[in-house]
Amino acid sequence: MFAPSVIIIGRLKVITPEISDRWSEKNGEMITVSNIAFNRVTFVRDGYEYPCVFPLERFVKEFTFESRGQGNEKRA
Repeated sequence: MFAPSVIIIGRLKVITPEISDRWSEKNGEMITVSNIAFNRVTFVRDGYEYPCVFPLERFVKEFTFESRGQGNEKRA
């Protein structure tokens, strides 16, 4: 099992996105994180070939963490 990383934005504790993580939008649409740099999260929506980029703060407000991607599990 893994322990997700957490960041604090304002008064909220939120899970830090990592490459290959799966997140969902409020409408249920799934996305996969492809890169994180300079407080920007790059992701690809399922069924859409072009990447999207959101500021980290907007990303964690608009998406819900679903699962860690393969290779991101923390090992004991």
